[in-house]
Amino acid sequence: MTPLLQTLRPASRLIAASLSLAAILGAAVPGFAEDGNAAAPTAQNRSCAEDNGGLTLPERFCATIFADGLGHARHLVVATDGTVYVNARHVKRSSSGSLVALKDTKGDGKADVIQAFGDPQGGGTGIALYKNWLYAENKDRIVRYALTEGDAVPKGEPETVISGLPLNGNHVAHPFAIDAEGNLFVNLGSATNSCQKEDRIAGSPGLDPCEELKTRGGIWRYDANKTNQTFSPSERYATGLRNAVGIDVDAAGRAFATQHGRDQLYENWPNLYSSERGTELPAEELVLLKQGGDYGWPFCYFDGDQQKRVLAPEYDGDGGKAVGLCNEKLPPVAAFPAGSGIPRRLRTSACARRSPPGPAPDIPRHSGSRRHGYVPRCGSRRSTAACEPSPEPCRRSCRPGAIQPGPGLR
Repeated sequence: MTPLLQTLRPASRLIAASLSLAAILGAAVPGFAEDGNAAAPTAQNRSCAEDNGGLTLPERFCATIFADGLGHARHLVVATDGTVYVNARHVKRSSSGSLVALKDTKGDGKADVIQAFGDPQGGGTGIALYKNWLYAENKDRIVRYALTEGDAVPKGEPETVISGLPLNGNHVAHPFAIDAEGNLFVNLGSATNSCQKEDRIAGSPGLDPCEELKTRGGIWRYDANKTNQTFSPSERYATGLRNAVGIDVDAAGRAFATQHGRDQLYENWPNLYSSERGTELPAEELVLLKQGGDYGWPFCYFDGDQQKRVLAPEYDGDGGKAVGLCNEKLPPVAAFPAGSGIPRRLRTSACARRSPPGPAPDIPRHSGSRRHGYVPRCGSRRSTAACEPSPEPCRRSCRPGAIQPGPGLR
């Protein structure tokens, strides 16, 4: 069984972050305080499994399977007492709720407290801690639970913070983040791929105006301190973001978001894009959220090679030359060419070797989307090429400078 949650840490420290909805990777085990800063570790020098929980890791990292069999785990957050809270769409371990509280009370890198709570028929993606509350997405709403010191699971009923969030179309998840002032930034992903007259149909032109931008394809802002707020177009904070699944706030209070760029450039416009270019474009983006900012979707996409936004083919784009109104759209602060979003200091020679032996998996060149395409690795089911020490797909995805600073922070 594939582990749903794992802990990765250097030899003497637990690390935390999200790895493919399957692992916790980051700074120290106890997690983060309410202001988002990492709390101090509570245990040191704990051993890891010899097989690192089935993961291949860089030097000085190790892993244990923290929890398994939780269902469709989405986002997670770690409280200052070390409790890990997970939002899941379907919880297999128990029918008692779609939220899960996990805690390692023995210091062995494995959760021995696993308790589900919340709506057993609900669930979602977004989850956050703010003040003494646990906030979580549940279908079309964001709710909050009062936390009590010493209790991993909230005892009272949830309060509704926001209701009426759209649930139709391509993107129904509502990730969110809360800053120190209580501003709650929530993603409302687009209902379509690129706002075509016929969604995802080859050659179908884009709609202009794109009416769904009134209620989708952007970030909305609400007040985490208030209850019973209702979704409305008037609360839109930023637009032109197809699906900003990752949102976070830095120590300076700046809100950032990653967005899953549009799909099917080659599939829908083969006269303008080769299969390879359609796999590599658009670049995935990290953007600095600005009130009233427009980041270009659906009219534009970001070309990481050219370091600029260009017109989408649905809106008179010519395959990457024409810019038009894209000059007016905000650029990202960083761009991630597909398949290469690993910090250089953590990269190994994975492109030249495989572990364990056997056929290599295909590399999804854009994470988070079912239709961004694949580049086959030597020995994979999509490749007939013999394995070489440095196969071309590997050279491309591990090339120096793969994480490119965008114009937004230059």
